[in-house]
Amino acid sequence: MMGAVTMAESLGLGTCPIGYARTVAPEALSSMMKLPDKTFIVCGLAIGVPREMPDLKPKQPLSLVIHKDHYRQDDDAMLEELKEYDAIVSNYNQTREGAKTDNDWASHIVGYYREAMQYRMLRALQRRGFDPAR
Repeated sequence: MMGAVTMAESLGLGTCPIGYARTVAPEALSSMMKLPDKTFIVCGLAIGVPREMPDLKPKQPLSLVIHKDHYRQDDDAMLEELKEYDAIVSNYNQTREGAKTDNDWASHIVGYYREAMQYRMLRALQRRGFDPAR
């Protein structure tokens, strides 16, 4: 996907990776796209001419994303960093160029996974012919 993103952006096109494509009603999406058995969506990528150029969304601090030799053990410090990042994203969403929202990061992610859990991905993939034992 990153190769496609790099190529599209080098041509002046905008991109938007859509991880949600793999979890939103997988059977309905597979049917709509007429995917053959044993084929399923891993990710989506929208490519096109940008309607607007919003500000670059702030990324999580490297200390929350990159771990060396083992996962961090300081839960309280990580929680504080996540709260700070949550506030940064909330402020960004309210003040960015283009469409504005009052979303924060944590609520958005929790909502995404809460909804995705309803789709029972393993059962959906098994009905498409995927065998996790193979």
